[in-house]
Amino acid sequence: MRRLFSKSILILTTGCLLNGCSQGPLPLEVTLHQEYVCAFTNNPKKTNYPFDKKFIIFVAKADYTNGYKSTYEKEYSNFPLPIEEKDCVKIPLKAFEKNVAYDITLDIYKTFDTRICVVEHNNKLEIREPEPGETTCK
Repeated sequence: MRRLFSKSILILTTGCLLNGCSQGPLPLEVTLHQEYVCAFTNNPKKTNYPFDKKFIIFVAKADYTNGYKSTYEKEYSNFPLPIEEKDCVKIPLKAFEKNVAYDITLDIYKTFDTRICVVEHNNKLEIREPEPGETTCK
């Protein structure tokens, strides 16, 4: 009986490790600046360097028919971790079409992501969160 219990624990532990014991991506914070979208984690407890001290930011149009296809990506090496807004990853505004939903993914040691639209409202750009399942913002 003891051996069966040990095997069960081993299987559960292995399954958890293979799945990363994660509950999916963590939320990514974004703010809009004059010429760029600023992405940061705002989560010091969960933001750590991987062993190679590199991380990548990806931007992709939200597209349910053609799948995920990155429209912008950049790798950072030995760059300050984007935990606070002052150390954010700057994504050029030209990477975004107005009123189109984009997924932004920051892949560090953990994955952080968000879905946004850059919209023009009263002659001013702002960030909005699209409705679930939508690929555009109004």
